[in-house]
Amino acid sequence: MELLDSSMDNLLPIKGQRFRIDPNVDEITLLFFREPESAPLIIIKPDGSKWYDSDYPVDKVTWYTDPNFDMVKIVNPDAGPWQVAGRVDENNKAVVVSEIRFEAEPLPSQLFENEQLKVEGVLYNGEERVDTARFRETVLLDVLFVSSNNPDFDNFGASATRVAEFADNGRAYDEQQGDGVFTGRFSLEVVPGEYIPTYQLQTPLYERSFEDKAVVVEHQPITFDFALAEERGQDNTLEVSVDQSLVKPETVAVNGQVSYPNGEERRFSVTQMESFPHDIPLVNLAYGKHLVELTVFATSQQGREFEMKLDDLSFISVEPVVEPTAEELAEQARQEAERKAELERQRQQAEERQLMINLVVVVVINLILVAGAVFLVWWKRRQKTSKTKKAD
Repeated sequence: MELLDSSMDNLLPIKGQRFRIDPNVDEITLLFFREPESAPLIIIKPDGSKWYDSDYPVDKVTWYTDPNFDMVKIVNPDAGPWQVAGRVDENNKAVVVSEIRFEAEPLPSQLFENEQLKVEGVLYNGEERVDTARFRETVLLDVLFVSSNNPDFDNFGASATRVAEFADNGRAYDEQQGDGVFTGRFSLEVVPGEYIPTYQLQTPLYERSFEDKAVVVEHQPITFDFALAEERGQDNTLEVSVDQSLVKPETVAVNGQVSYPNGEERRFSVTQMESFPHDIPLVNLAYGKHLVELTVFATSQQGREFEMKLDDLSFISVEPVVEPTAEELAEQARQEAERKAELERQRQQAEERQLMINLVVVVVINLILVAGAVFLVWWKRRQKTSKTKKAD
């Protein structure tokens, strides 16, 4: 870390004191830590004039203010003694931000799809390791896997994927807060292929990118499938398969959790598998969609222990159709015969009813015809008798 005053062992106390900028400095970035939620500082130049976070020469100054710190970049600063006024954090120091870089431990040349990988690294300001805890709060550090666009790999043309974020906060996989060691948990949910790990470092005023050596992400070497129960009372099955060219099969272990359609959750663990494919029974508690999360541990053929995490597996079980027994089949046949006999009886009754209706209709029609004929004969005779009487 480039220092404001080398006699101060790389850190400069600034409370009520001046600090000096040497001649011939083209650009300087200063980081001042304040008491939490305090107002931005006032910078006092060597000539006594003042700069405020809302009033400064924008052509030569870039000022970023945060509830807890001020970061100021000055182009061609005046040489001489400077001062700051405000509620400066007495437990921290002013820092000259020079060339920030991040050095991470090397990645294995062979990685696996869906692998989870813990990686540690150290932040440097110039040539000095950053040991000021609050300085690390001003830095964001992400990791991208960028395709090398090698046409020999499946990830040719793939978009960059964010795989990790580094932190020194004592949370998750970081062992100790403020120890200067940043920890990232790589989650390699990427298309298998060749990638260039790219570390993106961002401060309020600028960004930096650092590329690491290319690595190859192999296809997922341990795969899983589901076999559904065909009969009531049977378990569903998780089938485990291993690419033994990449993984030592005797080292495979699986921890899992199943979320059932009825809301229950069950955990399981298998640490010994003698042969592959290997079947892991899953208790069949309910029918419907099951969600499965797996954590897999194994050792590669190169001798590297690794961990994979799969949290998006699922399957849908359907209640099997139960075949009827001989007694049930006989009962069904008897009921079907009775149903057909009843239908036949109803059909015969309908035919007899229709026959009777037809007979009645014929009789009625015949009676009407006979009555009509009788009337016609009577009417003609009457007409004839009437004519005879008129002639007499």
